[in-house]
Amino acid sequence: MTPRSSGHPLTGLTRAAYPANVPHSHLAESTEPTPRDVFAFCNHLAWEVGGPVLIHDSNWGVVAYSTLNQPIDDARRSIILRREVPDVDAETRIVEFAEGNFETGDDLFEIPAVPGVQARRLVAPVRVLGVRVGSIWVAESAGPLNPDAQTLLLAAAKQASFYFQVQADWRAREHEVFVRMLLAGSTEEAFLAQYLGVTTTSQFTVMSVWHGSDDDLRGQALRVTKALADRHGLPHLLLAETDSFYLIGYERPGLDEFAQRAKRTAQDLSATDDRLIVGVGRVALRPLQVAQSRADADAVVAYLRRNPHRRVANHSSLRAGVGLMRVVEILERQSDATMGYLNALSSLTDDDRREGIDTLNAYFDYGGNAAEAARHLHIHPNTFRYRLAKVTDLIGVDLADRDERLMLELDLLRDRYAQPPA
Repeated sequence: MTPRSSGHPLTGLTRAAYPANVPHSHLAESTEPTPRDVFAFCNHLAWEVGGPVLIHDSNWGVVAYSTLNQPIDDARRSIILRREVPDVDAETRIVEFAEGNFETGDDLFEIPAVPGVQARRLVAPVRVLGVRVGSIWVAESAGPLNPDAQTLLLAAAKQASFYFQVQADWRAREHEVFVRMLLAGSTEEAFLAQYLGVTTTSQFTVMSVWHGSDDDLRGQALRVTKALADRHGLPHLLLAETDSFYLIGYERPGLDEFAQRAKRTAQDLSATDDRLIVGVGRVALRPLQVAQSRADADAVVAYLRRNPHRRVANHSSLRAGVGLMRVVEILERQSDATMGYLNALSSLTDDDRREGIDTLNAYFDYGGNAAEAARHLHIHPNTFRYRLAKVTDLIGVDLADRDERLMLELDLLRDRYAQPPA
């Protein structure tokens, strides 16, 4: 049999070049490698080498097989029908033999016929970047194989590696779409749960990890995140964005340690690099609630970026701070910022203005306790009292007046949250 080849590099032949007995349902219609194309690829290879063809992935799942009118042995028929390797002693030994050859790095090897079980087979591993992602099997079930069968099979293995690479890329893109749907709160939660391998009653928590668009840091952090989640026994999904990525931890319902495992993962991740900021959302009790957990995590990150003394926190621990940040954001849209008390400090130098604001913040942070506020600022209590009196006189506020005190504190918060995040 003389080998032929033309057309798409994966399918090998155009429609006109296929033998008449190739089922039309498996012929390639486009230049995109789809599962249908892989069946056509198997048909073309079977027609060239003179025997039935089967493609496995690296987990011994059936990817495709030829459908030409050729006799097949019982073992191959069982594989095709059951979509798995038959659980028989002879086939188990054959798989073990094949695995051994894969491990030694052989590009092609032969498995002799086993009477009553299978015909002689030629096997070629399919590798992508040196990693075995599958294998192609050709059976001598319809008479002697083409004398050039080994050469043809080696070439086919290289072509099939392209399909596996494209398939991996396509699955990654598809996976990303469904994870985005989960984070967006899609109402198709039963469908999403089935695709992502979770249940509609699973509990979830979302971590938002900010890395600041640093490509090297992002790649490193993604690898570390996966390793830490695995170490803490946290099943998870990952989705990368431009300046951050999300880790969605999940677990079956009823496990009290779930939130603690997520918390430990976040803390360990933050400790790996002080450039990372990690926010953890509340626990969601079903897929539909994941969007809220994501919103929580994003809000925590936004808060931490404006309060750089902390790098990791969960939503419950920052509920008040995040809530005030939201209130200030609303006030920014509803009120005139030029009416704030702090505008009176605009004539000062940057250092003097910062000193005045730090003094006022310390006053509120420590409930008016001059000794504690002074200790925080590393100054004498009398120095603190002097600075406080000076700045309040400058901005014209009476700290004994409850209303003025509240408006000043809101102005300080507005100054904090209106600044670009660190």
